[in-house]
Amino acid sequence: MDGITPRLTLAHKTRAPSLVERFSWLPTEASGGLADGNIYLGSANIKIEKAWIAELGLDWSSDRAYARPVVFYRQIDDYIQGIPFDATPGIVDTPVEMVSAASGDPTPLRFANVDARIYGADIAFGAELSGPLRVDGVASYVRGKRRDISDNLYRFAPASARMALSYDTGNWSLSVEGQAVARQSKVSRTNSEAASKGYALLNLYGHWLLRDGLRLDAGIENLFDKYYLDHLSGYNRITGSDVAVGSRLPGAGRSAFVRLRWELR
Repeated sequence: MDGITPRLTLAHKTRAPSLVERFSWLPTEASGGLADGNIYLGSANIKIEKAWIAELGLDWSSDRAYARPVVFYRQIDDYIQGIPFDATPGIVDTPVEMVSAASGDPTPLRFANVDARIYGADIAFGAELSGPLRVDGVASYVRGKRRDISDNLYRFAPASARMALSYDTGNWSLSVEGQAVARQSKVSRTNSEAASKGYALLNLYGHWLLRDGLRLDAGIENLFDKYYLDHLSGYNRITGSDVAVGSRLPGAGRSAFVRLRWELR
């Protein structure tokens, strides 16, 4: 029996500035988790973010398949983002820029309020193909733009998708998962953000039910040991490593795991 459940969400959310965003009064490499290699300053008079949110989606399912698409839109006033410290970035003409330049960054940023909009779509889906064979996947797209000037918001994830083909008997399973990430060219000019290339990875996962309550899980991620750069990864600050100073840190190489689960009942 097919079933459709529509979903509509309307919300208003706020976010207070972090300690770094408000109280870092000297040029510092602390970035509130951005790890982007920039030097930042806080702002004591920074305002609280205020977002109006609308989401529209539906849940559809049948005896052999399901899909959960959703589209969303967020109108944000006083979005907190790093912007150039003054109107003459690159010209070291203030004490703050002198201190920052001595630390290796002549173009410091300060946390400030801008007006923004964020929109996009997500979908999760799956279907039984034949017997114990099934396919499941998820895809997402998000775009962030400033409303006060013509520019993109800083450091937004590119479009991505995952799809897994699984053979699941109940007692054991094997899944082959493909992960694709698009290139990100919608970057912030204000923050001199670099674009990133797309990539694709292949992963293997499986489990074996040894007995009731005892399960063995195993997997290999990035099966072909592909070199890639995650658009949201941090930037290297350490000299003498294989990664140049100021370059994005590469994604994880091939890795494997084995996990034993024991459920007490």
